[in-house]
Amino acid sequence: MKRAAQWDVSSMTVVADFKECVLLPTVQPGDRFDLQIAGAGKFVLTRLESAPTRPAAVKVERRGGFSVGVLDRPIDEQALAEAL
Repeated sequence: MKRAAQWDVSSMTVVADFKECVLLPTVQPGDRFDLQIAGAGKFVLTRLESAPTRPAAVKVERRGGFSVGVLDRPIDEQALAEAL
């Protein structure tokens, strides 16, 4: 039987790779963090609550002779701009 890796999460050293990324062994892909730069080379990461996302429900309607999709919630203009 394999033993689960045990990490001392109170203090650890991580090294940035050539892409300027660091690997934190206790996080999962998609986890979100608030980064605070505390000065003098000190960084503080605080895990954020993950916001549950669900696909938007789209209803197709006829408007002015055209078929258009109508969402069940407003479009986030900032997220749209960032995606484009």
